[in-house]
Amino acid sequence: MDIQQAMYPNITLLIQLILFLVFVALVRTFLVKPYSNIIEEREAIVQKNTEQALKLRNEAQKYVEEANSILERGRRESNEILQQARREAEKLRVEMLAKVELETQEEIAKAVEEIRKSLQVEKKKLEERIKEVAELITKKVLEEAA
Repeated sequence: MDIQQAMYPNITLLIQLILFLVFVALVRTFLVKPYSNIIEEREAIVQKNTEQALKLRNEAQKYVEEANSILERGRRESNEILQQARREAEKLRVEMLAKVELETQEEIAKAVEEIRKSLQVEKKKLEERIKEVAELITKKVLEEAA
């Protein structure tokens, strides 16, 4: 019978094999699948977050470039405003210098005119005084000659 037992499998071995397969099926159903599902969900969340982070990074980069272009445009506009202000200040300076020069020339002309008038008045006074002195000299010369 030993040979016969060796040729036919033992029923307990078959039962143990079935129980082991049931155990493996249960472990797989209740432990491995939930953990696998959780790991897959986490991987999906990580993938989704990574894609969202890349999207946000690209959007942030776009905003940074837009801000840089706005800053550059602002710099150019401020430089243009400064240049225009400098031109206007130079123009105003030239106008003020011309105005001051004109006023100065007018004042000089008035002063020269006043000096001429004063000179003419003094000249007339001097001529009158010369006439008076000449008359006095002629009277004295006539008195002494007579």
